[in-house]
Amino acid sequence: MEEKILEKTSEYIEKAAEDFNNVDIDYLFKVVDIHKDIKEVECMNNYGRYGNYGEYGDYGRRGVDARYRGESYMEGMNGSYRAYEESRNEYNNGNYRAKEDGLKELEYMLHSLVKFAKTIKEEATSPEEQEIVRKHFMKISEM
Repeated sequence: MEEKILEKTSEYIEKAAEDFNNVDIDYLFKVVDIHKDIKEVECMNNYGRYGNYGEYGDYGRRGVDARYRGESYMEGMNGSYRAYEESRNEYNNGNYRAKEDGLKELEYMLHSLVKFAKTIKEEATSPEEQEIVRKHFMKISEM
């Protein structure tokens, strides 16, 4: 089912790219968002076969209770960081294939970090919380 939706969204996006003048931008945004979500789940499921994420499934998708999303992203970062460190150590010990694995783990770790930051930003509802989030995001942007 997801494959079919992915195929249809890809087709629509390609058509929109060819003739951008006759495109409903709001609809295109929704299609791109759906396409991105499906690809993200697919990526996480593929990683689960080879890494330590497990089955991503519906967890974290829109409409699913997101009370523990932050914890999920933290666990993802933690697991990826461990695997990244292991890959770096293997690379330093002469296993040059480990560099590619380490870079993949770094990508997954930073992807989880971005998702975690987005979750924090979405959940900051009071002006005080929003100011704290803005202050720390500014620090991050200056790194």
